[in-house]
Amino acid sequence: MLCLLAACGPGDEPAESRVDGEYAYTIRCGYCHDIPNGIGAELTPEVLATYSTVGGLDRYLRFAMPHETPGSLPTAEYDAILAYLIESRELVAGGEDARELPPSTELRVIATESPGTER
Repeated sequence: MLCLLAACGPGDEPAESRVDGEYAYTIRCGYCHDIPNGIGAELTPEVLATYSTVGGLDRYLRFAMPHETPGSLPTAEYDAILAYLIESRELVAGGEDARELPPSTELRVIATESPGTER
């Protein structure tokens, strides 16, 4: 009986069962944000950094996206899309797993150019 109960408790989610953030973004967000003259803004690092923190961006995504049905995605998809956006736009220095970042983590545009070059 203890073995059964132990298996039912919370635990680490196997990496294989995680939602692929890039795929979720492509099918849920790309049709508005990644097409020329789409109805959504291009999600550049500068645009996303305006939400200031991981928690701020997370709240916005869950409250307002997708545009036609806000709040309708499964939690795992919101989590995966948030992590994908943070990692792919390099909004947090250090290359950490964005799924593990505290909500208070600041979002910043990480300069990729050499010092002295203009953006």
